[in-house]
Amino acid sequence: MSKMLVLCLLLLVNTISAQQVVELQDDKVEELRKGFKTKQFFKKIFKYATFYGAYTEQNSIQGKQTYSISQANDLTETTILNPADFSAVYGFRKLANFSYEDKKQKGYDGTENPIGSLSNVGATKGIEYLFQFNKGRQQNKEFNNSYAFVRYLKDYWFVKAEYNNNELIDLNYVSGEARFRIALGKKKRLSLSSGVIYRNYQKAYGFSPISEYLEQNQWWSLAYDYFGYTDQIYQMTDLNGYSLGYDYFWYNSEGEQVASTDSEFRNSIMGDLINAYNSQVLDEIEPMADLSLIFGLDYYFYRKNFHVHLYGNVLPYHKTIEGDEVYSYNNYKQKDDWIDYSVGGVLGVKLGKHIGIFSELSMQRYWDREFKSMQIGVNYQI
Repeated sequence: MSKMLVLCLLLLVNTISAQQVVELQDDKVEELRKGFKTKQFFKKIFKYATFYGAYTEQNSIQGKQTYSISQANDLTETTILNPADFSAVYGFRKLANFSYEDKKQKGYDGTENPIGSLSNVGATKGIEYLFQFNKGRQQNKEFNNSYAFVRYLKDYWFVKAEYNNNELIDLNYVSGEARFRIALGKKKRLSLSSGVIYRNYQKAYGFSPISEYLEQNQWWSLAYDYFGYTDQIYQMTDLNGYSLGYDYFWYNSEGEQVASTDSEFRNSIMGDLINAYNSQVLDEIEPMADLSLIFGLDYYFYRKNFHVHLYGNVLPYHKTIEGDEVYSYNNYKQKDDWIDYSVGGVLGVKLGKHIGIFSELSMQRYWDREFKSMQIGVNYQI
């Protein structure tokens, strides 16, 4: 009996051990399976993605030479020399090329205008993205621009998120949209889409603080009350001592004279004060957000000797959902007079073996900010 009991116990121990080994193997397989799925997920997202960077610099356009001359006949050149224009751009992108785009190019420097990030369809389904940063200077104006775009496209719908900060045109917003889409025709060249778009923006576009201020105050009150300027009246006379009227000397908050007449003060100082006042008031207004309807189309046709790709979006109706309605662009434009849009396209024609014509157009109007880009060219191949 004791031997049988021992054998039974040994058999039980072996069975439990074997079961534990099987369970450990199953856990290992499941862990490997999860790791494989995670690896495949990230591989799918980052496959064909590209890091890029570029730097360009060129001379800035210079204005006409200017001079000043003293009472003692001393000549001084006062020409303002603009420093060189430059642009440093770097980014990370995954965008499929359309058939008409150059697939043979060896590099990407960020100066290109990828239609895939602007149109309503992509050259492939799935996820595409673009993250780009640009620091530069144009005509002595420095800027920092940044743009981010992520889209997931399927047969009958797509979602898109976008961030655009363009200091050259003072446009800054974040958007997210969801649309249904349908492709028409046997070749499915025409695609229509509709949905909603959410846009969050930092500035109360359309609202003019200085215009509101001047409705109730005189222009010189702004210089007095906000910037500490003072003036002093004086009488003007001719060579014979006859009065020619009155004008004002102007002094800054440190007591330094900055202008000898009202006209000189308005022309040389007041513009900067207005810009500073507008910026101060606008910075105090909370960010705004709109929910808008959006309708779009995209037409794509490609042949070896001819291609056309057109896209367009219109936002005809808007509802302010965040921020003070008083400062909303919807209130500024009195509701029915506000239609935002973005349109563009590319066209290429090859005439015989030697001549090729190409053109590209992109236009966007969001709130009271407009962006336009156009190029057209002819190639003759010998």
